[in-house]
Amino acid sequence: MRFRTDALLATALLTATQATQATANIISHRSDSLDACGQINQRFKNYNGSTALEIPGELGLECLHSMPFESERAVKFVKEYRKWLLFQSDLELLKNPPAGYQMPPTDLIGILDNIEKKAADNDYKSQYEFDSAIQKMLASAFDGHLNIQLCSSTIMVFSNNVPLISISTNGTTIPEVYTITDAKGLQTHKDKVSPIVSINGEDVESYLGKISLGDNSQDYDALYNAVFPSNPYSLDVDGGYSFKELGLFSESQVWTGAYHTLHFANGSSQVVDTVVNVKHWEWKSGKDLYEALCLPLGSTSSKRSVKASSKVTPKIVDKLAPKISKRSQVPAPKGYPKPSSRTSDNSALTFFPEDSPLEDTAVLAIPNFEPEDIESFYNVTRDFVKTAAKKNKKKVIIDLQGNGGGIIAAGWNTFRLFFPDQPLYSANRFRATEGVNFMGEALSRLPVKDEEGSILSWKGSVKPDQKEGFDSWGDLFGPNEFLGMNSSSLFAVNLTLLSYPDYNYGMPVSGYGEMPLDPKTQYFDPEDIILITDGICASTCTIFTELMKGQGVRTIAFGGRPQVGPMQGMGGIKGSMVYDISDLASDLKQAKELANSSALLSDEDLEKWDKYVPTPLDDWSYTVDSARVNIINAFGPTNDHVPRQYIYEAAECRRFFTYDNFLQQETLWQDAANAMFHDGECVEGSTNATGSLYATQTKYSGRQKLLAMILEHTRE
Repeated sequence: MRFRTDALLATALLTATQATQATANIISHRSDSLDACGQINQRFKNYNGSTALEIPGELGLECLHSMPFESERAVKFVKEYRKWLLFQSDLELLKNPPAGYQMPPTDLIGILDNIEKKAADNDYKSQYEFDSAIQKMLASAFDGHLNIQLCSSTIMVFSNNVPLISISTNGTTIPEVYTITDAKGLQTHKDKVSPIVSINGEDVESYLGKISLGDNSQDYDALYNAVFPSNPYSLDVDGGYSFKELGLFSESQVWTGAYHTLHFANGSSQVVDTVVNVKHWEWKSGKDLYEALCLPLGSTSSKRSVKASSKVTPKIVDKLAPKISKRSQVPAPKGYPKPSSRTSDNSALTFFPEDSPLEDTAVLAIPNFEPEDIESFYNVTRDFVKTAAKKNKKKVIIDLQGNGGGIIAAGWNTFRLFFPDQPLYSANRFRATEGVNFMGEALSRLPVKDEEGSILSWKGSVKPDQKEGFDSWGDLFGPNEFLGMNSSSLFAVNLTLLSYPDYNYGMPVSGYGEMPLDPKTQYFDPEDIILITDGICASTCTIFTELMKGQGVRTIAFGGRPQVGPMQGMGGIKGSMVYDISDLASDLKQAKELANSSALLSDEDLEKWDKYVPTPLDDWSYTVDSARVNIINAFGPTNDHVPRQYIYEAAECRRFFTYDNFLQQETLWQDAANAMFHDGECVEGSTNATGSLYATQTKYSGRQKLLAMILEHTRE
């Protein structure tokens, strides 16, 4: 069973790093007898440098466009992928979203139908053009749980040597965009530094807004933040390199042009070239590249080499139960003070500042909920709460910047550290389709402990009150029609069952089943806790934040577009479960075996099975390393019809980043503390906004109403 969010796809065989100003790595040798991929191959052979080979971005793009396109193979792929896409939880709502949704509507199935028609008509000139059409389709959903890693779309990362930064002079005035180099000059020679006013002749905000659409948040302010560098991305969950660290303007897998011309307010300009950094290359043509990376092993024309087949795949899957692997501790993220304690992978870091205005405040930074060692994560976060109380800290800041989600149980347990006597409200629905029904009916014949990894488990599900279960698969499946879409009954994971050691579902939750409640004492009042986000809070992060908000904990959001007004603290996907194709393969295998052995399906049903249920991944016409959908919509206690990702929820306060905030996280915590605990300033128009705790007239009336509703659903 998998719950998650996340993030842009990591690169495969080519890794882009920040390009240096020097261009010595660019080798000018060219042979007109070679196609672009062959030219890269020859350059790489002739290169003896110790760093990656830097090539012009246009040459990399030309190589991708030289990968051949096979119409019949592409049509076969689309037919199978359509079956998989039908598991997405909100197809009808994406096409016709409810009022209040921030993003434009999109008809994913309609777009995919058009892609299939173009493929059948052989209208695509290359595999890269075909793959890009599918990626563009999925990007239109702005859903971090919905993605696929196609063979050509993760080969190149296009980069430049000029990351940008959006900074305000004091945190409340409208920010301006600078190059990072120029921003440094603001401290020493301000009169010689000028902000950027346009890029390629287009207003800078407008241009960067378009660049931001390459990310997957469901909020324009969160998307805008993804364009710029961020300290929480200085190390990814594995402690390795993350190209999000430099922002989408500086590095992206989407082609944005051979160069950018930056125009400054003082009338000067700067041209920034796009490059690709090559760390490995062995292919002599686009055809070689296509056959090595796109065709499945065993395919007649596949010439996949060992290096090609063992390429690095991205870690994008969130899990309820993690696979723990021990390894050495990675360095602490840059820009942070020395932590008092932390997990080895930086998924949790604790700080106990002594200087004003943080002398009475403890800080817990959680850049993700996906620790490789869940026990270590729990120990660090639990000890933080107890140590903060022992040190007589009165207030707590929880820094969630860049948190794209992770293991749901990690979010649940973190909430229970602060509010141990409060229930965990969870309410979900999946899209009720024929494919889901076939699989769920078959899997329902398994004992509950053997249904590990499957969301389609009625025996492991309960009503949101955690008291009443379901009588059958049909009782859970429904269907029930809401907003023009057939959905399942409202359900939650059985937290008591989850927390027994002989149940294979995942990780126990504090205070449920055989998992003791620890701590048993609530050390901090909700008004003394604040959450910090940059809007890029998704999946498990939103689940944790909603639970905290239900107790009256406030959120302050940083950054966003250069305009006054509110900003959402949770701008990422709020779906409660991601379904990975590897999970589907496991469920399919079990379901089909059960269906065959028990004569569960008639001949007519078997025909429908083939129509609605995808074939195993090994039988697909292209190599696909990863594919995911959001299979479950999450609902709040006050609205069980509209999924939470379609509801706008403003943070209680908003501030813009200053240059000091970019350099040192501690200054950002200080600014947040001043604004939230000491009557400091928020951006004009950013308080008391729609969906915030204070949207109602009385200070805590919104909180009390929400809390009462939660208690009504979950307490006896």
